[in-house]
Amino acid sequence: MLQQRPLSRVVGARKPTGLVSLPTRIQVANRHVEAFAAEKKVSLPADMLEVAKKYGLRSSVLKAFVAAQGFLLSGLVCRTMPYFRDRILADPLFLFKVGAEVVIDSGCATVAEVRKRGNQFWSEFEFYLSDLLVGLVLDVVLVSLMAPAAVLGGVSRAAMTSSPFKKWLATIPSAVFEASVPGVKTYSLAQRVACMGVKFLEYSLAGICCGLIGQAVANSLMMLRRHVHGSKKDDVAVPPLFKTALVWGLFMGVSSNTRYQIVFGLERLVDMTIARSVPQVAYGTTVAIRFVNNVIGGENFIDMARWAGVQ
Repeated sequence: MLQQRPLSRVVGARKPTGLVSLPTRIQVANRHVEAFAAEKKVSLPADMLEVAKKYGLRSSVLKAFVAAQGFLLSGLVCRTMPYFRDRILADPLFLFKVGAEVVIDSGCATVAEVRKRGNQFWSEFEFYLSDLLVGLVLDVVLVSLMAPAAVLGGVSRAAMTSSPFKKWLATIPSAVFEASVPGVKTYSLAQRVACMGVKFLEYSLAGICCGLIGQAVANSLMMLRRHVHGSKKDDVAVPPLFKTALVWGLFMGVSSNTRYQIVFGLERLVDMTIARSVPQVAYGTTVAIRFVNNVIGGENFIDMARWAGVQ
């Protein structure tokens, strides 16, 4: 992952009340930001302009935003989806990682399902289909929740909110191995440990929601097929909806959480070492690491689902 630049690289930064304040530089910051955007012929989103007025914008963020406009997909996402934009600005490989995750997971899930189910694959096709559809949605969730968000201005997100809970949550890294940003956000050992708990809750909630939707679709398909073609002696029982969703939640909170923390750490290690000299290496290692991770995850889920008696 790309490390954020130090606070000294903030364009016209101004601290909020209670911190060092530079009110005389607010207009300078706005003029610089607007001039830079005009020169590059790009329009900044309203929320970025608001941050610029209050705290200034980091020069690295401005340059990353302009660079993203050079590509159709990343440019569109950065202009219309703030949540994903902040992750693209923090890591230019973010969309590549999402795409790699979707492609690899789809392939690995198919191979793993065929291997595990054997001759029963077609009779249990609804299970495979529901797992695949839920998996595609979860791929985006898995990568996004673990990806760090860029610090847009001269202060951390914790300093920009008044809600005690949001302020505390903003002090927790997005991943255990997320890099600190000197002068803006630093993470203690306790905060990194707390990250595992926070991600357990986030991943579990995502797993339960997607599990409910995916299994509801699968159950509906099973019932429809049996209604049209009639029931057979070797038909498998319709899986319990809520129990299956809970299995998805447990799988996401424990297995996926642990595995993707490791994936994040390995990718950051590559970024800090080999990729600094040969940036292209980051693409290859991302694919390799996520391929191995998905093979393990696919096998793990089927084993967990059968152990719980839902498949």
